[in-house]
Amino acid sequence: MTRQERTAWVFTAPVLTVQCVAIMGGVEIDLREVEFTEPQLTVQCVAIMGGVDVVVPPDVTVEVGGFAIMGGFESRIDGPGRPGAPTVHVTGFALMGGVDVKRKERR
Repeated sequence: MTRQERTAWVFTAPVLTVQCVAIMGGVEIDLREVEFTEPQLTVQCVAIMGGVDVVVPPDVTVEVGGFAIMGGFESRIDGPGRPGAPTVHVTGFALMGGVDVKRKERR
C-alpha cells in the first residue's frame, strides 16, 4: 500500500467536491493547509470495511451527515467556525466502516 501526501491544496470552481473511497483500508483527508477560494466544499466519502478521517482547521464550519450500515459517521466538532468562514460538507456511505471528522489547529 502506498501513501500520497500533498501539503498545498487550492480548491477553486469547478472542483468543489472531493471524493474518497476506502475499501478494507484507510484514507486521511487533511484540509488544514487548504486555501479555500469558494464558500463551500463537499467531501464525499465511501468507507467499506475501512475508515476515512477528515481533519479540518478550527475556523471553518462543518456539516456532517451520511448513511451507515454497521458503521458510523462521527464528528468531534465543537460548534461553528468563525463568521463568514467556508463550510465543509462531509457526506457519504459507510458499510462496516466509519467516517470520522475532527478539528485540529493549522500546522
